[in-house]
Order: sequence, then C-alpha cells, then structure tokens
Amino acid sequence: MRRLFVLLALPGLIASFASLAPMAAHADPVAIIASLKGKVTVQSGRSAEPATATFGRALEAGDRVQLAAGAAATILFNDGNVAELGEKSSLTIGGAAKGGKGGGKLPSDVFAQVSKLTTGGSRRSGLVVMAPMRSGGVAAGPEPITPRQTDVLSDRPAFEWRSVEGATRYRVTLSGDDGALWSRELEGTSLAYPADAAALAPDHEWLWEVQAFGATGALGRASANFRVPAAADLDAVRSVLERIRAAGDSPATRYLAGSYLHARGFQQDAIAEFLALARIDPSSPAPHEALGDVYRAIGLMDQAAASYDRALDLTHEH
Repeated sequence: MRRLFVLLALPGLIASFASLAPMAAHADPVAIIASLKGKVTVQSGRSAEPATATFGRALEAGDRVQLAAGAAATILFNDGNVAELGEKSSLTIGGAAKGGKGGGKLPSDVFAQVSKLTTGGSRRSGLVVMAPMRSGGVAAGPEPITPRQTDVLSDRPAFEWRSVEGATRYRVTLSGDDGALWSRELEGTSLAYPADAAALAPDHEWLWEVQAFGATGALGRASANFRVPAAADLDAVRSVLERIRAAGDSPATRYLAGSYLHARGFQQDAIAEFLALARIDPSSPAPHEALGDVYRAIGLMDQAAASYDRALDLTHEH
C-alpha cells in the first residue's frame, strides 16, 4: 500500500497535497508483491535506504527483496511466473532467488491487469476526493449497493440496497432495452434473482430500480446499471480465476483475483475477493485500501472513505 496516498484520506489534509512530492512512477515494472507476512524490505536503486514492502508494490529490474526471520512473500512476474519466498531469503528482480522456490505460473494477462492498478495513479485521484465527499452524507433514498456500475460473472445476480427510514416495503424492477423484464415487492433490503425469471442474456447492459414505500406512500427511488459480458469474455475471465484459485485460498490468490477483477471491471466480484482477503489477513491495510478503490469506482463514496480510514488505522498500528 502506498502510505502517502492513504494519508490524504483524512479530512483537512487535502490542502497539503500540493506540497507533497509525487511518488516516483514505476515506468516498467517486471514484478509485483502479491502477498507478504512479517518484515519484508525492498532495496531500490531509487533510494539509499531499504523501504518496507507493501502489498501490490511494483518492482523493477535490480530491486532486491529481503525477508527477515518469520517473514514470507509471494512475487508475481510479468511472464506469469510466481515465486514464493520464505524467511531469511532474498530475491533480486532479474536475478536468481536465494532461499525461494517456484510457485507455479499464471496467465500473463493477470500481471498486465494488476499492474494497471499499481502504476496507474488511481489511488492519488481517489483519495484527493475523499474530503469534499464526506460532507455530502449518505443518500436519503434506497441507494443501490450491488450490482452497481459493474460487469457481473453471473447471469442471475442478487440485488442489495440501503434501507430507508420509515419504509415498510420495496419494489425492485429490472429493465433492458425493450422495457421491464420483471418486478418484485418485498420488505427486506436484498433480493435473490427470481427463480421464475429467465436468466439474463450475455453482452447486454441492464438497469435495475428500487423504490421505497411507507405508510404515507412513496419515499424515494434510485437505480443502477450493470452488464453481463459476452460469453467468450466471461469464459476467459473464469479461466483465469480458476488458475489463480488453483493455488489455494491465500492472501496472494485473493489479492491477485481481486485486483484482476477490479481491472477487468467486475467490481462486485472484486469486493468479495478483497473482503475475503481482509478476513484472511486482518492486520493488513492492503485489502481495505483496495476496497476503497473499488467502492470509489462504483460511486459508494462513504464506504470508500470508511475503507481508507480503516487502512490508515492499520497503517498506524504497524
């Protein structure tokens, strides 16, 4: 995690952004830190002193990763190779690992997608908007939570929204290019895809609307869009995810899967991966910063701010 950017999430610090020196860009990363545990440092030609390693750090040729006693790390290379480093081992990027071992190989597309997030500067732009966003508050209507501004892996997605004070029932309507497909009413704030409704056609965008009703009548409405990609695209993404998950349920697989999905536009599924990562590695700020990035991408700015704040708290604890 890039601590400089996380600090900008705090209210009142936005004004100091212009005085901070920009972080040096990784022009041509050849590897990414996909997981770490314990004390791990990176010695770069850009700095005289080794820096503490972070989830998602892009590595250039010549960077040296050093692990202390009890530490571990996973490195993903741009050719898809994965190296697992154990305690007291080291690895010079572009050289041979000392004390490390191979961890399999993933499609190079994984690296290409994940590196977009580690080198694209999205965190700076995301965190800069946190302070003005906070004053806006949470929407009064039944704000859609999921699916929202996302591609989905399922052609029968579930729906979730925020409750409205005084609401006794909600109406969910799903529409396509030809109008409404179906509508359902219920008392809760989530709806499984109706069993009696047809699955959604691929390569189409859909709109769902939720309306809130109370004793006095309508209390508000809101809508969100999502897309079911073409079948070939879904098959390609699912194939990559299977390759990632074949290595087991670990911080590395969750981080890579979440980052890959986020870069491909599957924000709903990326959230699930990063939430799982937070459960697996509860002391790490990385999953919460990643969640902040995804929530910001889909417009849930209060949840983005809460995630960035949690990442900052965990950074201070360590």
